[in-house]
Amino acid sequence: MALTLLADQGFDATSMAQIAEATGIPTEDVIRTIGTKESVVLNVAGAMLTDVVKALADVDPQTPVVEALLAAHSSVLVDVIAGTGPVTLEQMKNMSIAITSSPDLQKKVAAQRVEMLSGVLSDHFGSSMADRSVQHGLKVWSAVLAATYMDVLDKQGRFDPGVNAETPESMRDRLNRSFRIITGRPTDAL
Repeated sequence: MALTLLADQGFDATSMAQIAEATGIPTEDVIRTIGTKESVVLNVAGAMLTDVVKALADVDPQTPVVEALLAAHSSVLVDVIAGTGPVTLEQMKNMSIAITSSPDLQKKVAAQRVEMLSGVLSDHFGSSMADRSVQHGLKVWSAVLAATYMDVLDKQGRFDPGVNAETPESMRDRLNRSFRIITGRPTDAL
């Protein structure tokens, strides 16, 4: 319920009092019960990243970093769409909308991604966390995800409400299109 409200009203425009009212949790208990607005979104992103980490184990270590991240994220996206992922499709959509609505939250989600994936990628590719290819790959991947999120904005920079009716195929298409635009490389069909 809190995540839906953050998506509907925008992250920055939603108060903790509004979340308390929507969830029926007393205002003084909201943070203790469900956490801050930020943690509501970061928990969903974190659950997805945890599964991305698991999916990376199935990616050949000879695969370039950005392509490995595409494969792992695509695997999680397919699972979410199929209803077997770490979050529901609705949670993923609401998380995306909330992230898109707040530049500050976008930075925090990107930082969470780097924090969760740097060590895992270094281990997977047999390098250090400071390795340029790992750090560059994470930066490029962050650009791919940002482009994917921003691809759902209208000409005024608002979330396009028509995206709520978006099909799973168009979600995968947006990710692949963003990957091609940012990297200049082709993608395999998901």
